[in-house]
Amino acid sequence: MISIQELRRGWPTLVGSMIGLGAGISVFFTAASYFIKPLQAAFGWSRGQMSLTTSISVLLTALSAPLVGVLVDRYGPRAFILAGSILFALSYLALSAMPGQFIVFVAIIIMIGLTAGPATSPMVFMRPLVDAFAKSRAVALGLAFSGTVIVSSVVQPLLQHVISNFGWRAGYGIMAPIGLVCGLISFALLGGARRVKATPRLAEVGLGHALAEVQLGHTLPEALRDARFWLLGLCMVCLSVAAGAFGSQFQALLSDLGVPGPKAALLGVWYAASVVIGRLIAGSLLDRIWAPGVGFVCLCAPVIGLLFFLGGAPPVWLLAVGILLVGFSFGAEANMLGFFTARYFGLRSFGAVLGVLSTAVGVSAAIGGAAGGLLFDLMHNYELTLVLASGLSAVSAVSLLASGLLKGKVSSDLPAGKVETAALTVPARGLNR
Repeated sequence: MISIQELRRGWPTLVGSMIGLGAGISVFFTAASYFIKPLQAAFGWSRGQMSLTTSISVLLTALSAPLVGVLVDRYGPRAFILAGSILFALSYLALSAMPGQFIVFVAIIIMIGLTAGPATSPMVFMRPLVDAFAKSRAVALGLAFSGTVIVSSVVQPLLQHVISNFGWRAGYGIMAPIGLVCGLISFALLGGARRVKATPRLAEVGLGHALAEVQLGHTLPEALRDARFWLLGLCMVCLSVAAGAFGSQFQALLSDLGVPGPKAALLGVWYAASVVIGRLIAGSLLDRIWAPGVGFVCLCAPVIGLLFFLGGAPPVWLLAVGILLVGFSFGAEANMLGFFTARYFGLRSFGAVLGVLSTAVGVSAAIGGAAGGLLFDLMHNYELTLVLASGLSAVSAVSLLASGLLKGKVSSDLPAGKVETAALTVPARGLNR
């Protein structure tokens, strides 16, 4: 359960992050699968073309992550959130009005990846969350990242209804006010979040340089020399490729399996609910039990769940079980990245370390999304995509478990202010031993 004391102090950060994440690049990527078939019917574009193009925005957003992480560490998240909400609203309006030239679609997607995507990426919300929550950090991260799912559970049926009855242009049009309103609410709530200095004044209380390094955590070069960094990166890369391939083709996959539109939308909501379940259960367990073991079990779920989608026309109940297993694991991924980054490497250079890992994750999600569509164009089905995604999920689970078995530099994952407070209560004599 979440710490009541931390919740009283940090609820604006938590709620603002939930809503902000629900308005940004994550929802754009989820909603993209609803437009694949309508745009294919309207303009003749292939699924591979559209998946590759949409993945460009994710790729560009990912490449910006290290810079965004450093800037948020320094200036806070609010300016990014405000700019991102406005830019996304304008982008959705541009998509709703675009002509049939594919190059126009590509240009709008690239603009999203360069502007609105980075300004609403998870990097913007990670630092304020880990500063606000220490005892119940994994639960808080899980709740915050569930904002994408909560918004999606409302948006998906609405989007399916609008596209079916009024066309894809109206679908993009309805996304504009949703993104703008959610972004403005997040901007207002995070006004109460205070930026925490990354480096406390340990030297002023006579603490040695070595202790400061241990307390505050790894620098980026130190993290890059730590084997746990590479194992955590491998874990997240493999899972992101699998999640990107599955998520970008989810609605098209259900349609190919003979699931009608309204029922597919309900399964989309079920997928969203499964993601929330995964984030909350995994978050609660990560804060209490040996975290790498918890992560290993969670990440094993899609190894089996993805295979449930193989075959001609599986019954809906079997699809629902598969969606539960896949959503549970892919949902747990989001809070695991921030949680293990803080746990292994501390908060000294949290934005920089997380930024590098997030870049790898985002690039992998983009590759997975593009590969899902391109493999369909090549094979005319999703069977190879599903088998490969299942294998990548297995590699991800083993990599995370291995990272927990290694030893490395001990780093405090407390916010800097709490480290300083703790340091002031320790006798200097004991620190020099």
